[in-house]
Amino acid sequence: MATGLAAAFCWGTADYLSRSQSERVGYYRTVIYSQLITLITVIVLVPIISPDLALPLYPVLALLGSGAINFVAFVFLYRAFHRGIVSVVAPVVYTYPAVTGVLAVGILGASLSLTQGVAIAGIIAGVILLSTRFSELYAYFRGTSAPSLTKGVGMAVGASLCFGTVYVGIGYAAPSVSFVLPVLFLRIIAISAGLLLAPLLKQEALPTRPVFSKAMIAMGVLEAFGFLAFTYGISAAGSALPIVTALSGMGGAVAASYGLAFLRERLEPNQMLGVLLSLAGVFALLYLGG
Repeated sequence: MATGLAAAFCWGTADYLSRSQSERVGYYRTVIYSQLITLITVIVLVPIISPDLALPLYPVLALLGSGAINFVAFVFLYRAFHRGIVSVVAPVVYTYPAVTGVLAVGILGASLSLTQGVAIAGIIAGVILLSTRFSELYAYFRGTSAPSLTKGVGMAVGASLCFGTVYVGIGYAAPSVSFVLPVLFLRIIAISAGLLLAPLLKQEALPTRPVFSKAMIAMGVLEAFGFLAFTYGISAAGSALPIVTALSGMGGAVAASYGLAFLRERLEPNQMLGVLLSLAGVFALLYLGG
C-alpha cells in the first residue's frame, strides 16, 4: 500500500510541474517528451534493478493494448483540461480508480473486504471533492458569457475509462513479468504513437530548446519512479490492484498541496471535506483493512 502513496507523491508532483511546462511548449510536446525522459530514466535503472525481462505472450499483448489505450487517455486528459472547466472535468478524471476497481473485481477476480471497499470509496469521493472548486463554478454560473459546463466532460469521461482500463491491463500483466516492463512498454508505445500521429492530429511534435527544461526532466524522472512504485505494488498479487490504484489517486491531493504551499491557494469547505475523507480512507486501508 505504501507503493500506492509513493506513486501518488511522484505523479502529483509531476502533475503540478506540468502546468507551467504545458503553457511553455504545449500539452502535446509535454506528453511526448516527459514520457521520453521517463523511458530514458527506466533504461538507466535497468542494470541496477536487474529485472528478469521475460516476455510471456498474453501479458505482452495486454501491455501492448494498455500502451495504446494509455496514449489515448493522455490525449483525452489534456484536451479535456484545454477545452473544459478544470473544476468540472478534473473530478470526472479522478474517478479512474473506481473504473479500475470494478474491472479488477469483475475481470481479474480481485476481492475486497467491506472495510477496504468503504475506504476506497472514501478516497475516491475525497479526491473528487478536492478537485472541485465551487467558487469557480459559481463564478461561471453568474457570468453572462459563461462557457458551457459540459465542454470537455466527454473527454474527461474518456480519460477516466481509459486510465481505469490501462491499470487493469497492467494488473493482469505485472504478476507475470518484471515490474519494469510495463513502464517500458507504455512509454515506447506512447512516444511512437505521439510522433507518428502528430501530423494527423495537427500537433507540433518536434523538440524545441524549452522542451528539455529542468521542470520537464523532473517530471519524467518522477513519472518513472512513480510508475515503478505502482507496478511493484501490484506485481505480487492482482488483488492489490484496486487498493494501490485508489491510493495512487491521491496524486490530486498532492498537486493541490503544492498549490497551497507555493501559489497561496486556499481550500474551500468542500475541499477540506475531501482532504478529511481521503486521509480517513488511507488510514482505514493502512491500519484497518487487514
